[in-house]
Amino acid sequence: MSSFNPLPEAPRRVRIFDSTLSQGELVPGISFSTEAKVEIATNLDALGVDVIEAGFPAASEGERKAVSEVVRAVKRISRAGFSAEICALARAKKIDIELALEGEVDCVHVFMPASKLHLEKRLHLSEEEAMNQLVDSISLAKSNGATVEFTAEDASRSDPEFLWKICRKAEEAGADRINLTDTVGILTPEGAARMVKEVKPHITKPLSVTFYNDLGMATANSISAVMAGADQVHVSVNGLGPKAGMAPLEQVAVALKEIHMESNIQLNLLPEVSELVERHSGLPMYEIAPIVGPLTYTYEAGVHVHALSIDPATYELVPPEKVGRKRRFLVGKLSGRTAVVEALRSMGYPVEEGKVEEILARVKNLADKGVRITDGVFRSIVEEVLGMSKRKWFEVEEWMVVTGSGITPTAQVKAKIGDKEIRAASFGVGPVDALANTIRSLEGVPDFKLRKFRLRAISSGTSAIGEVLIRVLGPKGEMEASGTSPDILEASLKALEDSINRIKS
Repeated sequence: MSSFNPLPEAPRRVRIFDSTLSQGELVPGISFSTEAKVEIATNLDALGVDVIEAGFPAASEGERKAVSEVVRAVKRISRAGFSAEICALARAKKIDIELALEGEVDCVHVFMPASKLHLEKRLHLSEEEAMNQLVDSISLAKSNGATVEFTAEDASRSDPEFLWKICRKAEEAGADRINLTDTVGILTPEGAARMVKEVKPHITKPLSVTFYNDLGMATANSISAVMAGADQVHVSVNGLGPKAGMAPLEQVAVALKEIHMESNIQLNLLPEVSELVERHSGLPMYEIAPIVGPLTYTYEAGVHVHALSIDPATYELVPPEKVGRKRRFLVGKLSGRTAVVEALRSMGYPVEEGKVEEILARVKNLADKGVRITDGVFRSIVEEVLGMSKRKWFEVEEWMVVTGSGITPTAQVKAKIGDKEIRAASFGVGPVDALANTIRSLEGVPDFKLRKFRLRAISSGTSAIGEVLIRVLGPKGEMEASGTSPDILEASLKALEDSINRIKS
């Protein structure tokens, strides 16, 4: 902890309201299927979020079905009678409220602008008309037994007197929670705290906050608001949301813990949920994203590696094990001997005197040429220097993929499994899928399921070397593998080949 950070007078529990399934679909191109929503929701429930906003039922018939399925799934697997509250988003309109209630949700989240800009320009409503419409909507939801959360949209740009007035009206109509939203991400942490402190005396119900990341301050604003008295924070996994996104669940949950605030979030499950949302959203995780980024607990620079080998607290605020991660060491341009030794040990290679310097020299030579030293590149260097190149249990000798417009992707493979030569061919929805299906069909190859596929360039230009990183589920559990080549299909094939050999090792 830092002595400069203020701490709360008394620790308290902060509720986490997750909006991944609703706000996440406001990212252009993202649309979760019913099955995806159910899987994400059940994992959010296990993670410990207090409220899951399952969707916006007024949007479509499919959305209404998805919300209902989420309700059934989460309630069915609830642990010891406890499960997250399932919420549906609704405008302050009778039809929205009725459609939300059809899904048998626990909570209806009703939103209405609190700023004149939105009321006049967007909705063409007077302040009085807006409040009357809001009261009718909240009353309808409450009369049907639902918990109601009212969101004052664009609260950060509203007239303070009207903001307090509309919040009080919502309470009088039966709202159980009041949520203030910084719709355009205009607030600073000081402004976020001030907004909470000024509204809090005018209401009696729990106060919630939502911050968007337009200026990169969503997490800071969320924590500042909690310190000022907010009882609940709206978040989403990986920060998914419109424009620049909203406060990321993973960042807020860990930050709350570090300032001695409590939540129900199981921190060790954060990477698993993050990867699940990444897979279903199709939006790649920023590699150095706080907490869950693939490179967040990966170190290369000699200064860092040396210090961490003595005491991890020198450069780590939160130990990786606490948030379900592992510390990794890579070797690159700024690495020293210690980094090579740590990387060799972590990857299971012997540390041979006289070889460490040679490995480091080769790494630096490639790095100076602009090549990114990944695990796969480093392994190739190490095995060549240590003379460890040996015949693999599974080795592809020949391969061919046919694909194109109007052509079903088809792959043929000739491989050696031990001393046995074997061939196979198969189809797929794409060339990589065809290769995976063909390899899976080879007699003797253990069954596997491709869980993650990521392609990245590790050099520049149109002839760049591509690295394919995959995660497969085999008989012994999940494992990662990689392959590199200027040819994307060859890199994919090498990664698949690597995964089979790892399964058998």
